[in-house]
Amino acid sequence: MDYNAVLDALSKWAQRTDNVRAVLVTGSAAAGDVHPLSDRDIEIYAHNVESLLEDESWWNGFGEVLVVERLANDPGPPTRLIYYAGGKLDFTLIPAGDLATAVHTRPFQVLVDKDACAPPSPSTVETPNPPKPDEVDQAINWGYAAALMCAKAVVRDELWSAKLRDNDLKDELLRMIEWDHRLRYGASIDTRYLATRMNTWMDADIRSELSHCWSRFDAADTAAALRRTTALFSRLSERVATALDLPVFDHERLISEIDHILQKRQDQHPGPTTAAAHHGTNVAEQRP
Repeated sequence: MDYNAVLDALSKWAQRTDNVRAVLVTGSAAAGDVHPLSDRDIEIYAHNVESLLEDESWWNGFGEVLVVERLANDPGPPTRLIYYAGGKLDFTLIPAGDLATAVHTRPFQVLVDKDACAPPSPSTVETPNPPKPDEVDQAINWGYAAALMCAKAVVRDELWSAKLRDNDLKDELLRMIEWDHRLRYGASIDTRYLATRMNTWMDADIRSELSHCWSRFDAADTAAALRRTTALFSRLSERVATALDLPVFDHERLISEIDHILQKRQDQHPGPTTAAAHHGTNVAEQRP
């Protein structure tokens, strides 16, 4: 997909569509930091957003549509993620009256602004505030809750459920990785969304440990990866809490409980320790 041609076509469509008052390009493309497979994030400001949601023909003019994700995002503005042959456009549809007071934490580009209402684009990415104590507490509790449920699903041989709860744990692990990195190297470090470009900012030792935190669709391998993940999650959670002078959480007790649950599977299926399972048995040795 030729994005330059697409954005030109989008601008011309917006100019001749009275309902549409402004079009902004946000995301990495607006900052000039794009990968050949990067999509384009587009904000469309319109008098009547509902009409753009009801009549979907307008986005067909920008390429061959393959699939569409229609997201309500309530209470936020609705989005339409359009997957074209060779590319993708993410449209956020916003009432025109919101443009003048819109807050952007990252640079953006103005394609169309019929009413000259767009605020100035920030020149740099806004520096986030350190996590609040309740945010850290929530991440720790949610992470371990997911780990406990993942362990139980493994013992029950409910591998699909185990993978879903493992994904919940990974969400909280990523929060810890980002917080830890910014607390150690500076709040202005841009960790991006969903660890995008993680190889450019994440420490090599963390990336190395992460290579053991995903598993095959196999109970023993899932258990081993779970142990690895909780060990890393525990270490980073402790480091974040120490940096923020927060109360100590009893990580050892949680890891012991997870091991106790996983032991039930070993009791049910006695046999030689697999190489994959062995990766996760020495959790204590991985902790500082």
